[in-house]
Amino acid sequence: MAGPTHRTEEAALWRRWRSAAGPGSPVEPDPLLLAAYAEDRLGPAEVDLVEEWLAAHPAAIADVQAARRAAAAALPDSPATVVARATALLRHGNAQVLAFRRPVPRWRKAAVWGSMAASLVLASVVGFNLGADVYGNFAAATSVSLSQELLDPPGGLLNGADEDSAI
Repeated sequence: MAGPTHRTEEAALWRRWRSAAGPGSPVEPDPLLLAAYAEDRLGPAEVDLVEEWLAAHPAAIADVQAARRAAAAALPDSPATVVARATALLRHGNAQVLAFRRPVPRWRKAAVWGSMAASLVLASVVGFNLGADVYGNFAAATSVSLSQELLDPPGGLLNGADEDSAI
């Protein structure tokens, strides 16, 4: 009678079959663990966990096999001109990795700075006019509109009462 030649492999297969046939299903491994399994980069304990899950989910085996075929496929060769230009960059010894920034058009910079300057001027004029003779502006009942009150209050900058017209 011929006995089994690989007892440990048969025992592991038996354990996987029993765990798949049991009431609880194995926990789904994360995609990075499945990718490492497809590339044969796992240890024996992790391989057992992944194979246990694959035994319970045979539809995922096709994905693993496709990943193995893609990893085994040879990459196309790069054009010689691209390789020559890339190696020419590294010959100088002071190679640096540069972050490429999108160039900002000049009109956009001008619009940003112009809008900031306009908002500062407007806030300054309105703030100055509101602060000048506050009690007189808000306590007096006048029929002047609010926009005229903010931009040119009666005691403000553009009031002509102080001017001497005789000169």
